[in-house]
Amino acid sequence: KQWYQRRVRVAGVVLSPTGTMTVSPTDRNIIERLGLCVVDCSWAELEATPIARLKIGYPRLLPFLVAANPVNYGKPWKLTCVEAFAAAYYIAGLKKQAEVVLSKFKWGGNFLKVNAEMLEAYSECEDAAQVIETQNKFLARCEEEVKNRSSRDLCDIDMSLENGNPNRQPMPDYSDDDSSSDEEINSSSEEEEEEEEEESEEEEEEEEEGSESDST
Repeated sequence: KQWYQRRVRVAGVVLSPTGTMTVSPTDRNIIERLGLCVVDCSWAELEATPIARLKIGYPRLLPFLVAANPVNYGKPWKLTCVEAFAAAYYIAGLKKQAEVVLSKFKWGGNFLKVNAEMLEAYSECEDAAQVIETQNKFLARCEEEVKNRSSRDLCDIDMSLENGNPNRQPMPDYSDDDSSSDEEINSSSEEEEEEEEEESEEEEEEEEEGSESDST
């Protein structure tokens, strides 16, 4: 018979929608003694799954977290079983076990990265009530950020940032460089003219000396 056709007793902490309190660091002792379990069922078939027939020792809920699996990436609450396991381990203070569970999947490490701030905050709480309080503060902050983004006037452009795009930077001023280069060119041309005049004078002197020697 399938498990839902008979009553099954599950000791330890069970992550289940029937839970009345969230998992917290106070559950570490229970998990270490009796283990951790999660009900494996599709989110689409959650309502049709007779979870109530399970005799659960310590039913628990998970606080707000975001999925990182390829199917529901970025969706809140839509965690896979392995993500739920890892989250419960991490929040209870068993962080090494969370890493081991996720290491079996290529995308596993992303779950800890995406939820790093929340998981760390939950793991520092004293009890389930504080976990919920931390969750609500985080959700309120997210709502405030969304509200601020939606109320922003997209036509309100700061013109002082017009040149922020490197393709729209003003052309550099080469006027000083041009003037200095022109001066260098003029000075060099004057020097060349002076050298030519000196050479022509020397040639004239040599010709005069040659004509005098011929006449003698």
